[in-house]
Amino acid sequence: MPLALTLLADVGYGLAWYRLGRLGHRWPARRAACMLAGSLGAGIALLPPLASHDDRFEVHVIQHLLLAMVAPAFLALSAPVTLALRTLPRRARRALLRVLHSPAVSVLTAPATAVTLDLGGLYLLYLTGLYQAAERDSVIHAAVHLHMFLAGCLLSWAIIGIDPIRRRPGTRGRLAALFIAAAGHDTLAKLMYAWMLPAGGGPAADRRLGAELMYYGGTGIDVALAVIVMTQWYLAAGRALARTRRRSAVAGP
Repeated sequence: MPLALTLLADVGYGLAWYRLGRLGHRWPARRAACMLAGSLGAGIALLPPLASHDDRFEVHVIQHLLLAMVAPAFLALSAPVTLALRTLPRRARRALLRVLHSPAVSVLTAPATAVTLDLGGLYLLYLTGLYQAAERDSVIHAAVHLHMFLAGCLLSWAIIGIDPIRRRPGTRGRLAALFIAAAGHDTLAKLMYAWMLPAGGGPAADRRLGAELMYYGGTGIDVALAVIVMTQWYLAAGRALARTRRRSAVAGP
């Protein structure tokens, strides 16, 4: 399901990019590259060879890092909603804006909601018998992957997303949400290592290796996200300073 959603997004993104070019407007190539990178990350996580060995816990953790952290981060930086708003017909654009500004979307994209859904799903998966159930039931397995992907997308959109959302928090709020998510992720990895979890995760060595991958891999990705947030702040501050200087120049001495 996450792969199908990503492929549909790729098709829509490509068509919108083509339409924007036909209208005579340019779209940053780096954003299209981010869409491609996010789709590639999801594909690597869900297709062979990783998908052929996801019964091994360390492989599952690599899937988790790609599907819930790497791919959503790149997709958030590709600004698909902004591209849609620039290419959709007027009526569809107004409908999309009404959805984006609705109370339900505001709640879903709030950092507190995104962090809760992301960490809550992970703790439920690895500290209970859900992981073992997912290994036995393909429907539960697919639902787990879908939740990982969607929760990761919500968190990435809330922290580093550049699409217009209602009441987007400032830099401090986004860094605080990232810090809480990173601390929760690291704590979970330590609990898994200390308690030899999850149940059904295979040999003890595999579970410990998986916990180590989750800890160090997640920390590396979180640091990269923090760098992105600070870079966005720096660029936004530079643009604000440039606007102030232009207004001062127009106003004169």
